[in-house]
Amino acid sequence: MYNEIKKNSLINYSMPVTDVMNTYFKPLRRDDTLRTAFQYFKETKLDTLPVVDEQGRLIGVCPKRRLYKALLKGSSLEQTCAPFIVESPKFFSSDLTYDKVSFDGRIGTVPVVDHDGKVVGMIGLKEFLYQSLNQVSFSYASLDSILRAIYEGMIVVDNNGNILKINPSAENMFGIKAEDVIGSSLMEVLPELPFSSQFTQGVKTIVCCIPVLINQVPIFQDGVQIGINIAILDMSDLERIAAELESVKELQSTLSGLLSALSDGVFVLDYAGCIKYINDAASHLVHENPDKIIGKPLVEFLNCSDPVQVRQTGIAEVDVCKIDGKNCMVSHVPISANDDSDKIVGVISIVYLDDNKLTETIARKWFSLRQQVQYYRDEFEKWGIENSSFEQIISQNLEFMTKKVEALRIARSSSTVLLTGESGVGKDMFARAIHSASLQRAKHAFVKVNCAAIPETLFESEMFGYAPGSFTGAYAGGKIGYFEMANEGTIFLDEVGEMPLSIQVKLLQVIQDKKYTRVGETSPRDVDVRIIAATNRDLRNAINKGLFREDLFYRLNVIEMALPPLRSRSEDIIPLANMFIKKYNGILGSSVTGLSSTVEEALVRYPWPGNIRELENAIERAVNFAWEGEIRVEHLPRDILNPVQDIYVPNSYVTVLNDLGKDIILDALKKTDGNKSAAARLLKMSRSAFYEKLAKYGI
Repeated sequence: MYNEIKKNSLINYSMPVTDVMNTYFKPLRRDDTLRTAFQYFKETKLDTLPVVDEQGRLIGVCPKRRLYKALLKGSSLEQTCAPFIVESPKFFSSDLTYDKVSFDGRIGTVPVVDHDGKVVGMIGLKEFLYQSLNQVSFSYASLDSILRAIYEGMIVVDNNGNILKINPSAENMFGIKAEDVIGSSLMEVLPELPFSSQFTQGVKTIVCCIPVLINQVPIFQDGVQIGINIAILDMSDLERIAAELESVKELQSTLSGLLSALSDGVFVLDYAGCIKYINDAASHLVHENPDKIIGKPLVEFLNCSDPVQVRQTGIAEVDVCKIDGKNCMVSHVPISANDDSDKIVGVISIVYLDDNKLTETIARKWFSLRQQVQYYRDEFEKWGIENSSFEQIISQNLEFMTKKVEALRIARSSSTVLLTGESGVGKDMFARAIHSASLQRAKHAFVKVNCAAIPETLFESEMFGYAPGSFTGAYAGGKIGYFEMANEGTIFLDEVGEMPLSIQVKLLQVIQDKKYTRVGETSPRDVDVRIIAATNRDLRNAINKGLFREDLFYRLNVIEMALPPLRSRSEDIIPLANMFIKKYNGILGSSVTGLSSTVEEALVRYPWPGNIRELENAIERAVNFAWEGEIRVEHLPRDILNPVQDIYVPNSYVTVLNDLGKDIILDALKKTDGNKSAAARLLKMSRSAFYEKLAKYGI
């Protein structure tokens, strides 16, 4: 019987014996009485008990039938079990799998022992049968689930052609119900369906006016055929897919030609900021073949800011990058998902390549305006953090609190400090707090410099200033630089990893000599300034790539402080959120009282890739929408309620073009106020082709 079960059952024999054995047993000792043994048999319901020594190691077994025979022969219940113990019994090692287990029909339950010889369980035919039943039940449920989920229609019949099972796909395909046809003859239910007891494959026919492809596979048990499994594929779906593919090819050709005709460089990025498609102009721009560009981050090829903010906010941004010695405008435009969620799934970055002085002039003016905006923004922020101190940096996290104590200790010196950590973890606040805690420097200026926001051509004049008449367009009276502004105070070099190599040399000289030279001057000037640098980049990796000077790194890295991300400081999330509520109540005039319990759970659960900055933005938004009372879940950004688990990555050039195709059709409908005929004429498409596109994209 055991061998038949092992041959025919669906049990998983790779499972360890320890997963199936009975762990409820009571071991006997040699001096235990028959009365004790029978009590154990009654409690465990086993037919054999293990006998162990003082250390719990197996020395024998005591079968129940031996004790019954002893009683029949007149033995007393107070007699010891020793004469009835089977010495050197059969046992199984705990690391065996079921395919290595075999039972002797004369042996009932067998001990399972570990590597030390100690009994860990008992196993017998009863346990095997129980587990086999569980496995068969599980296998039947799994097969039934697969049958229901499969796309093709499936019909199982016996050798006489009577229907035993039919899946939902076949029901929907032919408009029948399983309860009405189970047990009926297949020829009566579907007379057009060719039935054969032999293996057949790829039979094309029409059943119930539906073109289908049929495969028939016999079902065998112990070498005997017991039925036939019939798989039916609806060919009308394949024909429709083939027609859609032809339309996609036409759209691909049109869009590819359109993008190739553009003189500007176009980069299509996924949500992670990696390049998924570029046009010919973009390829020439970075002097690389497309196959070496696709899949890599944009910032590896363009010296511009990472468009992460565009992905997070959904707001287009303009940037300036230097290409072949010229300033070029770069626009980053978000790509929205083709549904009602408005989820940002990527970014299109366009580099404007008009070879004239106008672009250079626009870039310079745009940078000047951005500097002014940043100045006024910094001045506004000073209202709340002018007296920034470590007491105002909220944290209950032990690691972060340790960092605060260390920073307070080093604030009294003038040594250079390097703050590292992800974007938004509070490096700016730490730098200001170190400055405020300095005994002498706190009386003088704190100057923040965003190294990533300054074009390389302007970097030296911004950092060190320039003399009158140094270059065309210079102010008549010259201009002081950031180092001069920060004299006797602190200069904060934010995103120092983005500083050009040409400026890194000059910064190194300032650190070493405590002197700098204005652009257009020859005499150096003395400067007494403490430097605090910050970066979210791995500077050691940048050194290996030749993007950052090793000697400058060691000059900046006198005192390094790595600030932990918010996701590792979950205990700080709610206190920070309450602080931001108080802050924006004061700025906006709102009356928000706090957070609902559901909101608190959502905030703690969210991973905060943008750290404290993202939390502050989320609270500011929520305060605007709530205005008074508690902040509820509907006031939070959608990403926090439904955090993105799998980053959307278009899997091919085809996917990107499909997304653009839908956007073009939606744009045409928008321009024609929803008039489909006018939209078709605008796109120079036939009405039938246009309606096919609408159906395809679900518009």
